[in-house]
Amino acid sequence: MYITPALVLYAAFFLWPFIQLVLLGFQKWDGLKPKQWVGFDNYVKLIEDPSFWKAFQHNIGWMMAAMILPVFIGLMLAILLYRSPLHGKTIFRGIYFMPQVISSVVVAVIWRWIYNPNFGALNALLESVGLASLKRGWLGEPDLVLPALFIASTWINYGFTMVIFVAALQGIDEVYFDAAKVDGANWLQQFRHILIPFIQGPLTTVVLIMAIAAFQVFDLVFIITRGGPGTASMVLSVYLYKNAFSFHKVGYGSAVAVVLGVIILLFSIVFLRLRGVLGERK
Repeated sequence: MYITPALVLYAAFFLWPFIQLVLLGFQKWDGLKPKQWVGFDNYVKLIEDPSFWKAFQHNIGWMMAAMILPVFIGLMLAILLYRSPLHGKTIFRGIYFMPQVISSVVVAVIWRWIYNPNFGALNALLESVGLASLKRGWLGEPDLVLPALFIASTWINYGFTMVIFVAALQGIDEVYFDAAKVDGANWLQQFRHILIPFIQGPLTTVVLIMAIAAFQVFDLVFIITRGGPGTASMVLSVYLYKNAFSFHKVGYGSAVAVVLGVIILLFSIVFLRLRGVLGERK
């Protein structure tokens, strides 16, 4: 009786739309005309679509970078804020976390301005320090647009990883570090043998969240480049959106959504299994 209200909401706003999404993946529909059952045709087209695989490759590259860069930056900042004798640590935590709470639309507009080739802050900075030869049209060059977008994404996410790691570090008893210092362990040995083992759980969680977010990235890419130039920054979520709402291929877009969900699910299972196996071996 107590769970019925939540269960009704869950069924109405998740289960039923999810079932409809799966069914749409087996149909041809432009959003207006009657739906036509086509079986696995959408999935066959998806497998044979080079644009899908290119977007998938972009997501894989984004995921590999997201599992390293924002996690590393967040961990280093957490160590700096927790274990250093700095004053005003709370203020610095708030400043570093600020990008995480800013609207993604605002962030996208800010970084689009920063990367503007004519009056952008990045090119102006390069010119002011005598590096005008490095000025680029950052969002207009196929080889640079995806790294440029990922830098913007890292600026958003490192604050989240930092907060998680700060909370994890607060759970480590200082006596372990004192004992290590008595034994002559340097900071690198303390980092490897004390700090990392104690934050394995939060570290696994953060890496997994960053990896899943890399497959779900949409707003930043859509607002700044819409997957361009050409398909140089196309990711699966933008590819899904364009097919479903711009090209009116709702059935095909639904198939892409189902495949994207399966990819995230399988990656999460494999990652956690491998993490468990490696943990047991250790």
